Amino acid sequence: MIIIYDFDGTLTPYSLPQYEILKKCGYDDKRLMERIEKEINNKNATGLYEAYYKCYKDILFENEIPMTRENICLGANKTQFNKGVIDYFEKFQNSKTGIKHYIITAGIKDYVDETPIRKFVNEVYGVKFKKENGIYRKVDILLTDEKKVEIIQKIKNENKGTDKFIYFGDGLTDRCAFEYIHSIGGKNVFIISNKESISTYQKINVNGMINECFNAEFGIDSSISKFIQREMC
Repeated sequence: MIIIYDFDGTLTPYSLPQYEILKKCGYDDKRLMERIEKEINNKNATGLYEAYYKCYKDILFENEIPMTRENICLGANKTQFNKGVIDYFEKFQNSKTGIKHYIITAGIKDYVDETPIRKFVNEVYGVKFKKENGIYRKVDILLTDEKKVEIIQKIKNENKGTDKFIYFGDGLTDRCAFEYIHSIGGKNVFIISNKESISTYQKINVNGMINECFNAEFGIDSSISKFIQREMC
């Protein structure tokens, strides 16, 4: 069985990546989104993801902070996860169950690789930068909504003979992935963390492509864990 997870908002309680380096520069989510929206409105970027990483790089440059791995990954080891996430992965880790776990995120791959969850998953796919002499330069791989589908197809091709796929997501940015998983006969799980996400779930699920909808609680006795146990049978 292959289980694929979005990261921010699905495994964590935040819809946006919580990069400590940006917070040190004085940017909370509200201020960051205001700057991103300005980039898009001024047509300095072609879309949300490009605008996000343009702002990210510009903010560090303005604060004279080099884009090294150490700075990029600052705080990753203290990432806050939804309730029971670590217990869930310990219970369903590959060595015990044969389940393969993958994370696909629009966040920075190196950052997620430094979080406590990395040891439980087979691979993390995320945004990557080209590096020169240890400094991150321009974005090499920008993980858009459509790119998520390409990666799921890659995972599928690498696991030929596996016919059970489950995708966990929490928002509109997961729509393309949900649609693809549904098209290949897999199952989609929507994670709800607040009233806004209930509305999002209703928008996405107009054609019934979401199989399960759970609150953001992953503990070993949670509804999510019981669902995975049933799927293993």
